Amino acid sequence: MAGKKHKGKDENKELNDDTRSPMYAALAVAFVAVFIGVPIWWFSTTTYRAFLPYQEIQDLAMAKTNCLIPLTIVSCLASTDEQDLEKFKAELMLSLQSGQGIRLKIQYTVDWQTCTTQEQSVFESSTSLTELDSSINTVRSVPHGHSVIYIVHQDYKHLSAANSFIGRGRIAVAKMKGLDVADLIKTRLVNEDALGRAYFNAVGARSNQADADSMRSLLSTPGYELSFSLLNPQPEVLNAEWDIAQAVKAYLNPFLGKLSEFAEFTVNSQVLYFTGLSIKPKHNGEDDSYRVSQNALPLVINPVEAKLGSHVSTNPSLNFLLYIPRPRHLPLYITDSKGEPVSSNAFLSPRWGGVLVHNVPRPSENDTLPLTVEIDTKHSMEVFLAQLRLLIGVPQQAASDQTLLAPPDNTGITNWEYDVLLRGRTIENLATSATTLLSLSQLLKQIENIVIRDDIADQVYQAVSSIQEGHSYLSEGNLYRAFHASKRAIAASEKAFFDPSLLELLYFPDDQKFAIYIPLFLPIGIPVATSVLKVIKWMRAKRKDKQD
Repeated sequence: MAGKKHKGKDENKELNDDTRSPMYAALAVAFVAVFIGVPIWWFSTTTYRAFLPYQEIQDLAMAKTNCLIPLTIVSCLASTDEQDLEKFKAELMLSLQSGQGIRLKIQYTVDWQTCTTQEQSVFESSTSLTELDSSINTVRSVPHGHSVIYIVHQDYKHLSAANSFIGRGRIAVAKMKGLDVADLIKTRLVNEDALGRAYFNAVGARSNQADADSMRSLLSTPGYELSFSLLNPQPEVLNAEWDIAQAVKAYLNPFLGKLSEFAEFTVNSQVLYFTGLSIKPKHNGEDDSYRVSQNALPLVINPVEAKLGSHVSTNPSLNFLLYIPRPRHLPLYITDSKGEPVSSNAFLSPRWGGVLVHNVPRPSENDTLPLTVEIDTKHSMEVFLAQLRLLIGVPQQAASDQTLLAPPDNTGITNWEYDVLLRGRTIENLATSATTLLSLSQLLKQIENIVIRDDIADQVYQAVSSIQEGHSYLSEGNLYRAFHASKRAIAASEKAFFDPSLLELLYFPDDQKFAIYIPLFLPIGIPVATSVLKVIKWMRAKRKDKQD
């Protein structure tokens, strides 16, 4: 009996050894899969996301834009007018404080001064407003963003009919009328309406009435491609020649040079033969000319645009076409809504460019064909320059009976117009950058598996810092530094937002992830889970046997 009992114990021991080995192997596989495989898979597939200043971005998007305008008002009045001057000061300051916005606040700081002996001599000795403007700008230097207004008595010799005069620089002359001077500052030197439009267009606000200036000009961009094209539909009849290189050098380069810090400009030109405008002008028997309404001209842009060619550039292109009409349609005039010829004989296509119809002498029967004609590039570039001003956002302002304006010099833009352009673009850049960063942060919060690289985070931090600097400089009245900070902000925010690695389509939503991982892990997970269940049952049975 003892031998049989000993033999039974040996058989049970062998049976336990045979069962124990597979169970331990299953436990080892489960241990490796759960405690080694899963962590390795988790860390190898974890999305790297650099930290971004989400709260600062949110604060910048909701922040108010404070724009400080430094003014210097110089009194050239006699000492007997001190009482009237004090009334004028009170009236002017009250007028400048009214009409502030909620998200965009325009403030003025006024430095009151008295005309120096040298300045008084300039006012007395000048024989015209042109001479006065030239002389006074040599006496007083005015930095970017500042405006100087000289207050003169009511019967000043050069302002007999008008109330004010704005020169080529940042200096104006006005009679002592508080409301008129305030209007001069708000609507001319600062142009508050243009600043408001720039801000609300940037943040996406919609007004009830469409604004022609904002619809006409391009949005903020670091550069422009300027393309000048000569269209000659019948070169076998007319041989049109133009010295575009000399014209650009003489008439366009001074303007582009003055705006060199505003944006980068690239200029190219071409001549297109057998290319015309798809128009059907009507004959006018009174002067044997041909007329085409300006309302029909926008329809000719699309057919000719395909023939202009394209240049590889990230900057928008502005096209300027000089069209030589077909000989049978000479002379060709563009007419307005009243049927009268337009003085410039040109039309503007918003955010695209402009077209100038250039009439040349009609070939006669005795002329040798092709007839060579020289293009008047001076007149052409004057028209194109006026169109370019509108397309890049220079506010259109005209002189009136009450306000006289000095014409620009050869640069094509006055200093105070340049300040209006910079100030509007600064506000637009800051608002656009903040809106771009807010959209980016919302996208990254919504899709949590988008990789945020360190270089993208650096661009975001640079944009945030530049926006903060721009707001600080703008609130201090330092327009020059504020504009350059806004340029850095818009460049960094756009670079981060349009980075190829942040495209939403590159990343799978969670439901698609499950569709990918289930076929991969299910065949492996089921055997491992089954083995673990068997091990658990075996361990329970073994524990029960020991208790028995």
